[in-house]
Amino acid sequence: MGDRTKLRDEVLRALATPILFVQGTHDSLCPLDLLDRVRAEMKAPNFLHVVEGGDHSLRVPKRLLKAKGEMQEDIDRQIFKSITGFVDQLQMAAD
Repeated sequence: MGDRTKLRDEVLRALATPILFVQGTHDSLCPLDLLDRVRAEMKAPNFLHVVEGGDHSLRVPKRLLKAKGEMQEDIDRQIFKSITGFVDQLQMAAD
């Protein structure tokens, strides 16, 4: 956190299996611009589900939720739907 020159991205670049990243736009441990750079250089197919306003724990501040008329449970359901869709795609490709 804080030092953008100390990336621990070797493991991501070495992946051969598809991966879904679920990332908050306010994640201070892994800012989206750094993740985008790494994703572009990855060999493995990779996908991204962005949680608008989410932090590293994918929690969205109550003021943002209120402004959008949502609850954290709604965000969690969207994340779950994205994950299940990703897994379903992998299963269909394997069949």
